[in-house]
Amino acid sequence: MQHLTPSRTGRLVALVAAGALATGLAACGDDDPKAGETTVAGGASTTTTAGSGSAQQVAIEIGDGGCTPGTVSVKAGDVTFTARNPSSSEVDEFEVKNADGIILGEKENLAPGLSGSFSLTLQPGEYVLNCILAANGEDDPNYDKGKLTVTGGKVSTPGSPDDPELAKAVEEYKAYVAKETAALVAGTKPFVAALRAGKLQQAKDQFGPLRMHYERIEPIAESFGDLDPDIDARINDVADRSTWTGFHRIEQILWKGRTTKGTARYATKLQKDIAALNARAKKVDIQPAQLANGALGLLDEVANSKITGEEDRYSHTDLADFQGNLEGSRKAFELLVPALEKRGEGELVKTITARFDDVQKGLDAYKRDTPLGFALYDELTDADRKRFSQQIDALAEPLSLVAGKVLH
Repeated sequence: MQHLTPSRTGRLVALVAAGALATGLAACGDDDPKAGETTVAGGASTTTTAGSGSAQQVAIEIGDGGCTPGTVSVKAGDVTFTARNPSSSEVDEFEVKNADGIILGEKENLAPGLSGSFSLTLQPGEYVLNCILAANGEDDPNYDKGKLTVTGGKVSTPGSPDDPELAKAVEEYKAYVAKETAALVAGTKPFVAALRAGKLQQAKDQFGPLRMHYERIEPIAESFGDLDPDIDARINDVADRSTWTGFHRIEQILWKGRTTKGTARYATKLQKDIAALNARAKKVDIQPAQLANGALGLLDEVANSKITGEEDRYSHTDLADFQGNLEGSRKAFELLVPALEKRGEGELVKTITARFDDVQKGLDAYKRDTPLGFALYDELTDADRKRFSQQIDALAEPLSLVAGKVLH
């Protein structure tokens, strides 16, 4: 989970090039506007239109009062949302949710001056726009206040039988998610058993490797807005710390408290929440653009929390999380490669593949023969963190183009 609270903004910008986050991550749509396309922003209510074969563009400003515009209407079809935070330190996240509360697309960590985009294919119906401070969650006064109406008739979705490459990508990604959530369920059992048996070192040894399964499929976990905070919230992600649960609550006790005492109730809840994630993930509908959005979102995870060392601040097992995010991002991208190549994007595929290799090569230097498999985060120097940031930056720029490519 990668929510960025206002107190972290200055340190993050010092570590990651803000300009790249503002421009590279905001390029999920096509490179140039299409003829007849209308981009909308401002006002309390707005409608957007687009020419034949073009994605509708919706521009949202996030601020203390929530989303502007707060009510949006689009026609069924391809839509690219661009969210921008001009100056608010009270809002840092934009989400589009369906009627069941599933997050279809989101941009987190939108500190003042930053923007981000994602693309979706939307069917007729009512949706929710969320512009909130992620740490507040459902307690935010603007929670679920924005409304999106999608009009017109049902449209074909990329990945349908007449688009076999994308259909295969979606099915294979669903299988990948099912495999990882099943492994997460299986790995949680011995972890919880070690906690209950008071085996401190055994529980510590299992913590990082277990979390890698979660990190690989975190975009899916985050789509269930209530589960991700329960499983993966850090201490500064919760407004009421008495409600803090999940991996990082247990991590704090194990490393800071140097004991397993007090973990039993958190272990029980963690096991229950992960079982729920496994069940819900089997039923979730996924669009091809969400694979691309998720691949980019996992790089956001690395850039905004793993690189800072604040994700696993007690255990310093961040590099294992880094590896999990990188593997999950690469898997989603590689499943889209056949569709990209069919669309004539072979050079883009080569560029992205080479940059994934660069990041992995840098991470490989920190592999160790330990239960975790990596050095602890505090072994990284400032130069190491800067190099990783630059490599992630270079990878995020072309990867941000993929969602727009697979939609058309």
